[in-house]
Amino acid sequence: MNAKQIMALYNKHERMHIDIPGWITRCEPTHITSVSPDLDGSFVSYFNFSSDQADKVIAQQVEFFSQCGKNFEWKVYDTDKPRNIAQQLLNNGFSVEDEESFMVLDLHLISSLPEKQAQCVEVTDSIGIRDAIAVKQTQLGDDCDGYYRHLVNLKQSRPESIRIYVIYQNGEPVSSAWVTFNSIDSPFAGIWGGSTIEAYRGQGFYQALLKQRIRDALLAGKRFLMIDASSMSKPIVEKYGFELITQTTPYMFSCDNYS
Repeated sequence: MNAKQIMALYNKHERMHIDIPGWITRCEPTHITSVSPDLDGSFVSYFNFSSDQADKVIAQQVEFFSQCGKNFEWKVYDTDKPRNIAQQLLNNGFSVEDEESFMVLDLHLISSLPEKQAQCVEVTDSIGIRDAIAVKQTQLGDDCDGYYRHLVNLKQSRPESIRIYVIYQNGEPVSSAWVTFNSIDSPFAGIWGGSTIEAYRGQGFYQALLKQRIRDALLAGKRFLMIDASSMSKPIVEKYGFELITQTTPYMFSCDNYS
């Protein structure tokens, strides 16, 4: 797999063309941002500018989101320019989160369609989505209401763009994940949110959710399936053929830090 070509495709279809129902997309010559209706969730989708422009562009985004009263994420891929953007974000008040591995599976290499995973229950209503988010919240330890509202909005407004799964044990949600389809034209599907309550790990739930989402991506006619894999997820998805394209690191800015 040619990492440079994959990254160019991903930038074109998934970072430069963002259309989330209820969100505002702001396109500038140097960057593209998505503005969430909530306090959290906003992000810089794509950027490309010179090192000399960095402080000005970063300061503009900090001022804009802070004036809106919104926190935002600036995710940096190691292939992004300028190369020293990470340090410049830190210099401007951002905090760094854990590095992830941007990995891609070439679905054309899958020899047979994975079986439907019966234990993966697809949820479509607000109650089921709340169950999915309840699992995510145990992992993050934070209020995940923004996640919940986003998934409910997406499922209600564009049901074909996301499939959400929950695994239950004794009627309680113990593992969850979802797969997204950004647009018909994009060759990519994305897998997100894979979480399992700690007491239920090691029972194959994550792998069942992974197989189900590979199946969904194949049935949707997608060429590639991508993931921002944590250190825990990376060795699992590698076994299924996902290849490392680059590293990615989220940088967060809290509007409370603006002065």
